[in-house]
Amino acid sequence: FLLRARENGHIVNPRALSLALDKLANSVAVEQDFAKGGETRAYALYVLARGGRAPVGELRYDVDARLDKFATALAQAQLGAALGLVGDRERAEKAFTASLQKLNAAPVVDTGYRRDYGSSLRDRAAIFTLASELKLAKAETPGLIDVLAKVYASKTYTSTQEQAWMLLAAKSTAEQASDTTLSINGAPHQGKLLRSLKASELQTGALTIENTGDTATKAVISVIGSSLTPEPAVSKGFAIDRSYYSMDGKRVDLQSATGGTSVISQNQRFVVVLKIDATDAGGRILLVDRLPAGFEIENPHLVDSGDVKSLDWLKTTPTPEHTEFRDDRFVAAFDFFGPEARNRNSDDEPKAPVKTATVAYLVRAVTPGAFVHPAATVEDMYRPDRHARTATGQLTVTAK
Repeated sequence: FLLRARENGHIVNPRALSLALDKLANSVAVEQDFAKGGETRAYALYVLARGGRAPVGELRYDVDARLDKFATALAQAQLGAALGLVGDRERAEKAFTASLQKLNAAPVVDTGYRRDYGSSLRDRAAIFTLASELKLAKAETPGLIDVLAKVYASKTYTSTQEQAWMLLAAKSTAEQASDTTLSINGAPHQGKLLRSLKASELQTGALTIENTGDTATKAVISVIGSSLTPEPAVSKGFAIDRSYYSMDGKRVDLQSATGGTSVISQNQRFVVVLKIDATDAGGRILLVDRLPAGFEIENPHLVDSGDVKSLDWLKTTPTPEHTEFRDDRFVAAFDFFGPEARNRNSDDEPKAPVKTATVAYLVRAVTPGAFVHPAATVEDMYRPDRHARTATGQLTVTAK
């Protein structure tokens, strides 16, 4: 990321970047031989090549002597990209050929978690991007983009990894569209076309786009806006429960939290308790509870009254890895794998991944008015098809 930013003219701290490249160079130099794997080594070699510091001898040895030991198609493609960057196109093509063979043999549908946060979509987008940027494997890339489009169309949600590499793949595709010729409302246009239109502009007249070239081209239309109808509650791999309590632990029937309508008084305080249950254990989980505009979180980092530890009736587990108390939402991130379960070098007995968590925070009704009570959401950050959402309600805060 830092190297790409620098290449595009952004200011990057040279000392930080140099130290990062030193770290990668050291990891490559001291790494022991491996029977299968090599994903981190391949990535390090690719980044070093992009930074002009590739150990060319190491790269050539990896492709000549142990290319098959690299366990993933993306690792082999990164070796090919690194060799392409240093000018060894023969070995680069060899690495990309092996990468595409491994990719074609792999299942298109993902079957579970991977330690490198990858997926079928992420890997295909990354390999297409690397090949396109270096103009390698030209005969195979058109077929790769067709499969990539089908895999993307089959997904309801995408992860941050998938989104990042899809964006780079789209950039690579757009750069190949320089020969595209179009007619826009009768006016000629050369090259790629990206246009944003407001609803009011479409109401005043049609936009006619015609492909006047000799080859087919694709049109992608995205519609962005705020729905007039709130999204319904959903549960796909998760169940989420949002409940409200008084400070002494009595359940408050706040129906707006579950899609209904509620009326409360200004200055009332509540303990918001959020419980999530997953059908499968493990995962990197993000929980977000958006507030009605009339509510305000009592931040325990700022005021002692916001600390739920003083509520002896409240039991929360496991501890979030990260929490945020924002003006408009509460955020908690959980590692359902657990550090012991993920750290294979630990002397401690690995703990089994978990599938439930309970977390709480304090809010106060501060502003009178009628407000939407937004949904609380939970999702798996690397398998976003696993998610859940509560219903959206209506909340009225009456003046004291």
